[in-house]
Amino acid sequence: MKILLVRDRNVLNTNWLVLYANLLAERGYEIVIATDTYAKLGKLSVGMTLHPSIRLINLNAPTHSKLQNVWRRWREKLPFRSRRFYHVILSEKPDVIVCYFPTDLFNVVRWKRPQIPLIQMVHGHPDIVFGKYLFKPWRRWRARQAFKCVTVFQALLPSYISAVKSFFPNQRCVSIANPVAQIPAEQAVDLSCEKKKIIYVARVEKNIKRQHVLVEAFGRVARDFPGWILELWGLQKYPAYDVELKKIAAAHGVSERVFLKGYSRDIGSVYRSADIHGFPSANEGFSLAFADGMAYGLPSLGFRDTPSVNELIVDGQNGFLADDLDDFTERLRQLMSDQTLRRRMGAQARQDMKAYAPNLLVDQWEELFHSLVAKDK
Repeated sequence: MKILLVRDRNVLNTNWLVLYANLLAERGYEIVIATDTYAKLGKLSVGMTLHPSIRLINLNAPTHSKLQNVWRRWREKLPFRSRRFYHVILSEKPDVIVCYFPTDLFNVVRWKRPQIPLIQMVHGHPDIVFGKYLFKPWRRWRARQAFKCVTVFQALLPSYISAVKSFFPNQRCVSIANPVAQIPAEQAVDLSCEKKKIIYVARVEKNIKRQHVLVEAFGRVARDFPGWILELWGLQKYPAYDVELKKIAAAHGVSERVFLKGYSRDIGSVYRSADIHGFPSANEGFSLAFADGMAYGLPSLGFRDTPSVNELIVDGQNGFLADDLDDFTERLRQLMSDQTLRRRMGAQARQDMKAYAPNLLVDQWEELFHSLVAKDK
């Protein structure tokens, strides 16, 4: 069976996509990834390689012609690439098309709708993913026409299905979570050895990721825990926010104990170096950074009203869920002061992530593919 995976930009920067494609290729599927970017394809993280059988088609790759490259650099800025993707579909004749983002769906269907089963991935909470297309009048009609072409929506958690159905009540939706790499015991966090370190792995961003909440909470308790530090790992794209975080740390006198570390290509070493994963995000679909921390055996701290975080954390068993900043601060204090509690919660976190083992999730994808192809025939 041939699967065409459409991802407009930054293909190799998306480690989840590489993992997903590799898992399917290892099961014997013929995988073709179609993208459209003039920029060089990103580098894979440490330990990540594309399966040799996977073909990557870049519809707007640089050529040896300077004149043609001027045109390709310019046309990359154009909003619609649907005709180029349609020709890929005609030539490849896939059995199923998987669209990574709604933008990828628009590229696939706007020139001419292919008569092939279409799966639309929903990488986030449906209200967030669909809201920016369906709540704005100038986008709504065309977006709805494109979404009508979807055969199946893939939501990340069972609780998200009702949210998808609120937008598309007459279309099929299934729940398949993100695959979480299973970490061998010898590579997991050793919580018997206290490092006195809290980490947060996420892009540094104010409205969704909210690093300032964790810096504030740490600043409130740091005086009682000498030697402890906080590291914020992730892409830094907002210099003004970086300055704001440093000001919060300075206000609490912990400037020398709060570090913005940037992006790491060896995130496993980051998890292993820590004792606690603070995760004050306001909204998540199914954060792999969060789930990976649990798979490595870190106890986690999040908020009770954060989607997916409030389902992956079982309060009091593999981490804590807080109601507000004050509660978050006290839960952080509790974790920092009790190594036995951290070890118990970390062990439970590793156990709980077994439900998201890649082989189990690929089984679900296979079942979906075969149901679509059998129905289509």
